[in-house]
Amino acid sequence: MLGVRPKDVVEDKEENRLIFVVEKGDLGRAVGRGGRKLKTMRRLLRGDLDMSIEVVEFDDTPEGFVTNLLSPARVPKVRIVKQGDETVAIAYVVEQDKSIAIGKNGRRIKRARILAKRWYSIDNIKIATWTTPTS
Repeated sequence: MLGVRPKDVVEDKEENRLIFVVEKGDLGRAVGRGGRKLKTMRRLLRGDLDMSIEVVEFDDTPEGFVTNLLSPARVPKVRIVKQGDETVAIAYVVEQDKSIAIGKNGRRIKRARILAKRWYSIDNIKIATWTTPTS
């Protein structure tokens, strides 16, 4: 349906959604021009499953994947650190995009945490504000 083979499909029962992870470079083909493919798929699956559909692009690095998971928020930097016995990704987000990174009712950050844990064993993602250094 997406026109590309998904790398992974995750059912998030808490948010009543299916999350498709596509290979790096396949997001545009999966979504289609103007989101046409995605809209069609949402319409079909809403009728059958009554679930929302989301598509995210995979990346070979945990930093790149976290960046993609928080898109369309602008994320200039992601650091992966150990905090105690947890692995944590600190995503530095442009100040104006902080609410975008979190998403309505926290949906985007929840999705990011689920997939970062599943693919890179990242236990948590924290959002920090990116401030541009002044010269």
